[in-house]
Amino acid sequence: MNSAYIYLQIYRLFDNTTPLKFDCGKLCQSACCQGDESGMYLFPGEKNVYRLLNCDWAKVEKSDFTYSYNGKTKNVPLLVCKGSCDRYERPLACRIFPLTPYLDKDGKLQVIMDPRAKSVCPIAKELDEDELSENFAKRVKKAFLPLMKNAEFRAFMKTYSEYLDEFKKFF
Repeated sequence: MNSAYIYLQIYRLFDNTTPLKFDCGKLCQSACCQGDESGMYLFPGEKNVYRLLNCDWAKVEKSDFTYSYNGKTKNVPLLVCKGSCDRYERPLACRIFPLTPYLDKDGKLQVIMDPRAKSVCPIAKELDEDELSENFAKRVKKAFLPLMKNAEFRAFMKTYSEYLDEFKKFF
């Protein structure tokens, strides 16, 4: 699987689609992009995109978050940014924020408001998923459907969903 190509195609779904019908960064002065050396987890295979791009605004680092696949423990890469980026080079997690994929108890793919976003994002604090742009939410789900066909991605999603469950306890 050429994961870089797949992610670059998925990124295009969000070139002109945002959570609201206006620049939501104006609500919070782009709070999700503030701070020194903030980062977002990369989904399995997405690191290959950043091997192709020459991003002077970010670097890929190893995180402490892990998942198991084929008997191996894998670290989830973290794309650490300097607070500003080329919008067309953002990782998938940034493009879909404040939503995130989630596997329910039956292993079905859902799109939920990311519980981690509730501490920084006014949209996540005040709105439900169904109050966002309908087109945006549909595209988020559409983005993850082909990825869910990959066994490693499904293994990651199981662990990632359990990780999100821990945050849900607080919100």
